[in-house]
Amino acid sequence: MEWGAASTADASLFWNPAAISYLSQVLLALVLAAYLTRRAFADSTQGRFHPATWLLAILMLSLVFALFTSLLRVLTGGGWLSYAMPWSEPGGLATLAMPWARPFGAIAPLAMIALAYVFPNPLPGARREMRIVAIFLAGLIAAETVIAIRADIAMIAREAWWRPQWLAGWMHVGMIWAAIVFWRQLIAAQPIDLQRPARQGPLSRLALLWHPASSREAKVARAFLFLTILPILHTAALYFPDESLANFPFEILICWLVLLQLVGLTLVLVGYLPERTTFLFKLTVIGFAVLLAAVNGAAWVVAPAYQEQFRAPDLPSSGDALLFVPRGGDLGYAVQPTVFLPERVRGPALAGNGGRIDLPFEFPFYGRAYDHVYVGALGTIAFGRMPHPVDAAFEDGSLPAIYPMLVELPETGTQITAVIDRERLVVTRRDRCNREDMSRCYQIQTILHSDGRIAMQFLDVPPAPRYAMLSPLAAPWVIGITPGGQADAGPALLQDHYRTFMVHLDRLFAPFVLFILLTALAALIGLPLIFRSFLLAPLERLMSGIRRYREGDSDTQVPVAFSDEIGFLIESFNALAREQTALTRRLEDRVADRVAEIADMTIQSTKLEERARLSADLHDAIAQTLASAALHASALPTRLHQLAPPDREAAEQVARLNRHALSEMRHLLSELRDEGEQWSLTHRLNELVESFTRLYALKVECDINEAASLPPEVIAMFYRVAQESLNNVLKHSGVSEVELVFDAMEDRALLSVSDAGRGFDPTAGGRRERLGLSIMRDRAATIGARLEIDSAPQQGCRVTMIWFR
Repeated sequence: MEWGAASTADASLFWNPAAISYLSQVLLALVLAAYLTRRAFADSTQGRFHPATWLLAILMLSLVFALFTSLLRVLTGGGWLSYAMPWSEPGGLATLAMPWARPFGAIAPLAMIALAYVFPNPLPGARREMRIVAIFLAGLIAAETVIAIRADIAMIAREAWWRPQWLAGWMHVGMIWAAIVFWRQLIAAQPIDLQRPARQGPLSRLALLWHPASSREAKVARAFLFLTILPILHTAALYFPDESLANFPFEILICWLVLLQLVGLTLVLVGYLPERTTFLFKLTVIGFAVLLAAVNGAAWVVAPAYQEQFRAPDLPSSGDALLFVPRGGDLGYAVQPTVFLPERVRGPALAGNGGRIDLPFEFPFYGRAYDHVYVGALGTIAFGRMPHPVDAAFEDGSLPAIYPMLVELPETGTQITAVIDRERLVVTRRDRCNREDMSRCYQIQTILHSDGRIAMQFLDVPPAPRYAMLSPLAAPWVIGITPGGQADAGPALLQDHYRTFMVHLDRLFAPFVLFILLTALAALIGLPLIFRSFLLAPLERLMSGIRRYREGDSDTQVPVAFSDEIGFLIESFNALAREQTALTRRLEDRVADRVAEIADMTIQSTKLEERARLSADLHDAIAQTLASAALHASALPTRLHQLAPPDREAAEQVARLNRHALSEMRHLLSELRDEGEQWSLTHRLNELVESFTRLYALKVECDINEAASLPPEVIAMFYRVAQESLNNVLKHSGVSEVELVFDAMEDRALLSVSDAGRGFDPTAGGRRERLGLSIMRDRAATIGARLEIDSAPQQGCRVTMIWFR
């Protein structure tokens, strides 16, 4: 390694696992902040103002800036020691931005506490309390802003100033208060009777953490309560910076907890708000966070082994010695190896924090003479004031100093002795170490000669010091001399081994950055496309099918794209829709059948009522008259016995006709009253033939064969046609013989009535004849039968009626 001054022209930001962690957090916070901000503006423009969305958007935006400035700090590598480092420009924007991590980060507790007061519902009776807390926190944020400005001024002035670490405690307290408010929200979300202290003790309220939530608001409050605990743990870890930064698994856990908290806060909020279009966002942000967590974990996993490989080049080892010789004028010093000739360790021990040593001679250093020096706790020798390790962080140092080996003390401490004589000062650092700390134990001797020469004797140096990122003093950092701010006194001669270590890490992790950025871009573009194609599109088709089915499209079927869980769900819906549709149609058919039956029954009932009414009317109006006429007609032959035989025969014929008419009327009334109790057609035709034979001496040759029962309406029509045909034979044929044939099978029936009388022309005849034939045709048409009349003058007549089922 060459000796030289620090140069800000070289790379000043070095990638390391901690920077990868912060980059992952910045990317996730940026995505969430963009989404929440866009959604907050969209809701506001639509008249749906959600304070919780705005507060969480403000929280995420503040975290973006806080995490980004923290990223700059870990890229610089100073860790908890300093914002600036020798290779960074103290007045540069990157360096000046680092102290602002605190003010931006301080906005997060304020937003979180305000969110706790208003979400999921405004906390009852806490409006005044919320205002007081908000004003108090705003004052603390203003104080943090003043501190950040003071830190920037100190860096511009190359001044070693920083605020005490304990001041970060108020943020810790703020997050604890947010957790308390969310706890109160959880209690307020319980039913009224459970909120009364008399009914619910401390243990019962504590059980609310794991008992099933009684409402949706209780679930949200409990989720935010758990998520608020995570930053409390993170803030608590800040009190142990050295231990946490040296523990890789703990750093992985911290990063993952931050990612989990960011995602959890957003998902709980968007899951509670009345919105149905966040499913794709939830899947994308979860996948994005998992991807970042995996990359971050991979960076921390490979870091230990790669870090162990580092060996500081040209780091002095035990038995080495360096000699710095003045070159005169403004040329500064020259450095060269020298013979290892250490002085015997003797002299009084300095105080634990070092002290001032007055010299018996004037020591020339970079063109100036000093009669006293200051020896620091780490063995650093400075001119002008007591040295501090942060002095080495400002380019070539903020004051003239000699760094024999800038490295932190072991836990067991050290002893610094100083011996003065007329021509030299011998300062020896001897670390007190046990066997466990031998890898961190150093013994170095610095000799200042009165002529300006400086000798460094390395008595004991561990063979392979373990460097740690963000901990410059964990291993030898700077070796050499510097004039501080005296730019005209000559160049500084420094070896920055910690910067070499950071360059070593940057070689491995710088490619991670491009990989993370490209992967993040691909994830933000590709994950929505993948989820939409393989998950959301099938679900949207299923939801569309469900909506169509609910709107009445019972034949809805959703196409199955993939035979996965969603495909199984779609197929199950299709099967359910088919079964439900089939069941509905079966029910509709059964209902239609029942309706038809009811309609038939209604028609039948109407017919029965009409027949009953007609029967009653016929009975009252005609049957009684026919009965009286038949009674009087039956008495005529007895009363007119003195008449001639033809006249008595006519009187008897009138009596028979009246009795026949009365019998027909009674038979008709019986049919009208009792339609269900029908005689067979054979029986009725035989009665009809017998009545015509008895009353009119009409000889009827019958051939009746009824092999199957016929419907009642068919029987009635065949009977009426047969009756009308016999009446026509009796009235018009002029013969006393007629042939009647009836044949009935299960699906057909035939009736034929024929005579050998005078016949007639079916197309001619009087009005009465045409009316009788028309009535018979109408009766046949009523049951779907065909009526045929075969007749001609002097050739008889045949009436045929054929019916098919």
